[in-house]
Amino acid sequence: MIAASASNPSPLWFATRGAGVMTLVLLTGTVLLGIATSMRWQGRNTPRFVTAGVHRNLSLFAIVLLAVHITTSVLDPFAGITALDAVVPFAGAYRTIWLGLGVLAAEVLVAVAVTSVARKRVGPRAWRLVHWSAYASWPLAVIHGLGTGSDAQEPWLIGLTAACTVAVVLALFRRLAVGRLRTIPLRLTAAGATVAVLVISCSWAFRGPLRPGWAAAAGTPATILTAAPPSHTPVHTGKVGFVDALVGSMVQTPAGVEIAFRDLADPQLTLTIMPPGATQSLPVMTVTRAGVSLCSVPARAITTIYAVCGKTRIVVALFGSPAHLAGRLTASGPL
Repeated sequence: MIAASASNPSPLWFATRGAGVMTLVLLTGTVLLGIATSMRWQGRNTPRFVTAGVHRNLSLFAIVLLAVHITTSVLDPFAGITALDAVVPFAGAYRTIWLGLGVLAAEVLVAVAVTSVARKRVGPRAWRLVHWSAYASWPLAVIHGLGTGSDAQEPWLIGLTAACTVAVVLALFRRLAVGRLRTIPLRLTAAGATVAVLVISCSWAFRGPLRPGWAAAAGTPATILTAAPPSHTPVHTGKVGFVDALVGSMVQTPAGVEIAFRDLADPQLTLTIMPPGATQSLPVMTVTRAGVSLCSVPARAITTIYAVCGKTRIVVALFGSPAHLAGRLTASGPL
């Protein structure tokens, strides 16, 4: 059955989220200033060396905030991220792919900082190659933030990410519009690749992080998904009916198959389906909120589970495998 986590997000969890968002903002500013420096841009009252100096200092500040983001992520026990997870890409259990992309982005930034300090030793060509690779860390950081961040569906973060994306894309196209004639094929190829990446990324965002149920699809461990702050207040108060995503598990016992689900929109709402007892002909569904039983009623279960809880008809469609069970709850009325 699903075991609820006893721990709730700590101040460290909020600190790592804030540091992550500010790192993205500073990294965006660094990319914009890097593009301006490469174009030898200077304002009417701002010489080029000032732009280069601000770019360097902003990069260092971004790395400091990145260190805070990583350190608080490891120290906070909520997500279970280890020091190894923060160093080795795709090694962690928490949203493996999206956390791994963040690790790659961080390692690129660290490589840029190290080669910048040892620029005379590595040589200008190697330094330039590593330095240009820093621009690849920006889209990785954006995807990492959407895929791993807890606030990906919040309007303020969507707006902030969109603003950062628009700023970088406009600056990049401005950079690609300027150059020698012999570089036109290369610049057109880069512009086409930028458009393709932008379209694919937007499609992924709308189909994934910006849709309900992403927490389970992203690879969040069940112990975190099932953790919820104590509350007896229904999320769907006043609604005639609702449809929510579920996450759960299926266990084979001597008595039969046991299934447990937790509602992702209303984490205090849980559904368990137990095999029929000696005097029962159908499995029994128990609907519980915050440990208080709302009803315990017979249910018909195949690949879709049907039950009636009071005056509310419940339909649960099952997806996934027994080890990674997911579902969709459709209720005709409040629970």
